[in-house]
Parts: sequence; C-alpha cells; structure tokens
Amino acid sequence: MKKGFLLIFTTCFLFTASFADQLAYLSKADADRGAEYIEKAKKIAFFCGCCDNQEIEKIKVKGVEIKFTGTEQYYEIYVFYSYQGETKSVPVDLAYVWVNVKGTVQTVAKALGLEHDPCKTPAW
Repeated sequence: MKKGFLLIFTTCFLFTASFADQLAYLSKADADRGAEYIEKAKKIAFFCGCCDNQEIEKIKVKGVEIKFTGTEQYYEIYVFYSYQGETKSVPVDLAYVWVNVKGTVQTVAKALGLEHDPCKTPAW
C-alpha cells in the first residue's frame, strides 16, 4: 500500500512539476543554495499545496545532487532518500519542498527568499 502511495505521489509530483514548475529549473547559484539548505535540513517534506488531494510525504535526506538540465543555463536539484531499503532520487521543485525549522513550516524557496506561490501550507 505504501509503495503504491509513493508511486502515485511521485508520479503526481513529477507531473505537477512538469506542468506548473515554479522553481524546478534554477540558476546555478540558486541550485547551490537550495542543495546546501536541503542537505543541512536532513528532514524535508514533499507537498504540493497547489494540487488537489495531495498528502505530505516526509523523508530523511541521504544526499543531494545538482544536475545541469541541458536547457540554457538551468540546473535541477535531486534529493536522495531511502525507501524500503533502496536509495531513491527525485528532482525537486523548491516551491514544493518543505522544512520545519523550530516549529515554522515553510518551503525551501521561502527560506532562500525565492519568489513563488506555495498555495497552502501542510500540517507538519
């Protein structure tokens, strides 16, 4: 059941990112800052506040990688995490990656001062 949820979530997440990505393609400087912030956070959540019927998925970060997109001068951040004993990676949109810092829930984009619309905040 959980594996099915993760597959559905990842599919929806990637579809949403490709359909309405706000901060998936980044400058090298913003990608570096975002990757560093995520790596230091250790625990993040994926949540698309602009999507229907979206549930929060919390993960422990195992690693972060920045990859060139091949488009102009844009980069993506990939987050590595463990799921059922396997290491998974997913490209992320900083508008939909959430952190809880001392009880304040916000997107990584907001923490970095990047303009975006998170739509709604998840219950952490």
